[in-house]
Amino acid sequence: MKKDKITIELYSLLKDVVKNIWVVILCAIIGSMGFFLVTHASYKPMYTSTATLTVLNSGSVTASYSTYTISTEKANVLVNVFTEPTIKEYAAEYLGVEKFAGTISARVLESTNFIELKVTSDHPEKAYKLLNAVIKSHHKVSNKIFKNAGIAVISNPTVPAGPSNYISSSNRNMVITACTTLSLALVIAFSLMRNTVKKESDFDDKIESKLIGTIAHEDKRMSLSDIRKKKKKGLLIHSNAYVSLRFTENFHKVAAKLEHIKNRSDEKVFAITSVAENEGKSTCAANIAVSLADRGNKVMILDLDFKKPALYKIFSEETIENGEVSDLLAKKVTYENFAFRQFKKTSLSVAVNTKADAEYRKFIEDGSIAELIKKLKSEYDFIIIDTAPLSLDSTVTDIIKMVDKTILVIRTDTVHTTVLNDAISTISKISSNLAGCILNDVHMNILPFSFTGNDESTRYGGYRYGKHSHYGHYGKYPAPKYDIEPIPEENETSVQGAPENNDTSAEADITEKI
Repeated sequence: MKKDKITIELYSLLKDVVKNIWVVILCAIIGSMGFFLVTHASYKPMYTSTATLTVLNSGSVTASYSTYTISTEKANVLVNVFTEPTIKEYAAEYLGVEKFAGTISARVLESTNFIELKVTSDHPEKAYKLLNAVIKSHHKVSNKIFKNAGIAVISNPTVPAGPSNYISSSNRNMVITACTTLSLALVIAFSLMRNTVKKESDFDDKIESKLIGTIAHEDKRMSLSDIRKKKKKGLLIHSNAYVSLRFTENFHKVAAKLEHIKNRSDEKVFAITSVAENEGKSTCAANIAVSLADRGNKVMILDLDFKKPALYKIFSEETIENGEVSDLLAKKVTYENFAFRQFKKTSLSVAVNTKADAEYRKFIEDGSIAELIKKLKSEYDFIIIDTAPLSLDSTVTDIIKMVDKTILVIRTDTVHTTVLNDAISTISKISSNLAGCILNDVHMNILPFSFTGNDESTRYGGYRYGKHSHYGHYGKYPAPKYDIEPIPEENETSVQGAPENNDTSAEADITEKI
């Protein structure tokens, strides 16, 4: 049993952060609103009036400077006088009120004989009046300590213009930063803990099968005309001028391995499946078939995904008379009269469905599919079958029993590894014909100075592409010259593209039936 482990893959991490950035923003907004509600629910504005006093030694300013040390000591003593409860009683008496509704604070300014005196209250005018009352009545206490203490007012009190306990924006920013950081940390933690195959090195550690190929991530590059017409480009090699060299070569390597399997054991029927939708199995099946034909093999690609057929979109096929696989299996059209399409001037034949068929189960039960595969095996070097995903159609396991080998397409960071290993175990128990897995949509390592290729051969010290390993740098990849003898020109017609759907799309030119 493979062990689960935390994998750090920067592209996956950045994708999760971007995908969940709304969560981070929402947490920041909640933090800001929460800070506002809490602070304003308990907030009571307070106002502070301030005055500056100086201590005179002999009743004159000149004398205070000549005896600086003595006046400074008096100032330190008088600061304590201003904070005594008695001073509040005299101030309240001066104002003619029962209680001193405020607080008094005082301090000696450093290295001076000046006293900063403050009174804080819940109303600005009240703070001003209370401070005036303290200044007017302080001598009733100070004269008991120093005879003729000699306190002069340097700066008279004023009515405060605003509250002294204003809500600090720095505290609010700290709360927002904390909420943002915490939410971002949670997104990163969940991304790291998600147990999927995120990169090539994960496969051996997490998947209980062998890797027969990796397919690099490919951007759907489009011309300005396609963007203007909102036309979606597919990822079919030799038909889309924008696919990269790396993407094309990845499929050529998989095709070479399938040739090796056939040469070794004469196994030629391959089912291409996946566990879930949108893992790219149809795109992989189509490109493997094209690559095999490009290598000189006579190939048939057969669409047996009756729930949600996609190959007709990849090959830009339209409905034609006697051209539906469902009609062939239902005996509505004979094998000899069925309209197999030909891909360009190659040895690839295409048999597709353009619509779903709810009665497809009977084709398995009455042996129609097995009979068709048997006929095709006698005529073609390879038969590539595109099936429905395992998790969506239970009949896929019946089709797997009819083929020579099964290939499971795994898209990076999509399906939990436990589910993948369960599917691999199921296939192995059904027929023991699992050829291996294709890891699809593998992204380049975006760490600085990391330019190794996205191919399973690099795990064994294989060839590296060096500084040009980013497949996007190669630009357009020209269509190869085929050595296959073409069908006569008079049998050819072009079929226009269809929009993308599900996990596949393409704009390829398909010619008429064989």
